[in-house]
Amino acid sequence: MRLKIKAFFNSVSAKIEEYLPNIIITCFVLLFLLILFWNRIFITVQAGEGGVLYKRFSGGTVVDELYGEGLHLIYPWNIMAIYNLRVQNELHDLDVLTKEGLKITIKMAIRYHPDRNMVGVLHKYVGQDYFKIVVLPEIEATVRSYVVDDDLTKIYATLATKSTFQEAVNEAIGRVARKFVTVDEVMITDIVLPEQVDKAIQEKLTQQQLAFAYDFRIIREEKEAERKRVEAEGVSRYNTIVNSSLSGNVLLWKGIEATKDIAKSENSKVILIGPDRNSLPIILNAENENFRKGSLQADTNLAEGSQDNAPAAEANQQ
Repeated sequence: MRLKIKAFFNSVSAKIEEYLPNIIITCFVLLFLLILFWNRIFITVQAGEGGVLYKRFSGGTVVDELYGEGLHLIYPWNIMAIYNLRVQNELHDLDVLTKEGLKITIKMAIRYHPDRNMVGVLHKYVGQDYFKIVVLPEIEATVRSYVVDDDLTKIYATLATKSTFQEAVNEAIGRVARKFVTVDEVMITDIVLPEQVDKAIQEKLTQQQLAFAYDFRIIREEKEAERKRVEAEGVSRYNTIVNSSLSGNVLLWKGIEATKDIAKSENSKVILIGPDRNSLPIILNAENENFRKGSLQADTNLAEGSQDNAPAAEANQQ
C-alpha cells in the first residue's frame, strides 16, 4: 500500500515538474487578470448609496434588488451602478424672457433624491443622469411659463413667495415623482436683472415708498390739527365755565384770603390798598431786589427834595 502511495506522489511530482513552467505562467496570468479587474469584481457601496446590478449574460438590469452598503463580489463582465440615495442640492441658473421681452437670470436651488424602492427601474429607463433628463426640464418649463405670464416688477418683488408660483412648482414636482424621483423643494435664491432695468425698478420702488411716506405725513398732520382743534375747544369751554363762575364777591373773597395768608408770612411785605373798598390789594415782596432798588431811589429823591426845600423854608421864616 505504501509503495502505491509513494508511486502516486512520485508520478504527480513528475507531472508538476513537467508542467511547472505552464503552471507558473497560468498563475501570473490569473494574478494579472485579478489585478486588472479588481475594481469590477470587488464593489464597495459607501454610506448613503445603493447599487443596481446589470448582468451582461443573464437578464440585464436587476430592477427588484438594491445592493446596500458594504463590499460585494460580482463577475467582472457584470456592471454595478452606484446611486446616491441622500438628499442632494443642485444650484442652477435659468435664463428666461419676461412678458416685456427682457432677459433675466433666475438662480434656483433644487433639493431632490431618488426613490429608494424604484432605483432599479430608474436606472433601466432613465439612467444615472436623471437630474438633467427628468428633474431639470420639468422645473425649467414651470418657471418659464410662470415668468412669461407675469410683469417684471411683480416677478422681481414676489417670485419666491407667491402662492401661485408654489402651486405651479408643486405640480411640476408631482410630474417628476411619477418618474421615480422625489423633489423636496425648489427655492428661488436670486433674480438677476439687466443693470438699467434693475436701477429703474429700484428707483420706482423708492419713489413709491416716498409717496407712501408723504401720505402718512399728511394723515399725521391732519390728526394733529384735529387734536389741536379739540384741545382749543376744551380750553374755550373751560374759560367760559370759569368766567361764568367768577363773580366780584368771589374775587374779593379770594383777595381777602390771600391777604390773610400773606400777613401770616414771616417775610416782610408791602400791601397797597386801592381807593375803592372793592379793590383788590397789591402785594409786594420787600425782599425783591427791584423793590429794594425802587425804595432806595424813592428815599433818595425824597431826601434831595427836602434839601432843595430847606433854603426856601428859611427865607420864608425870615
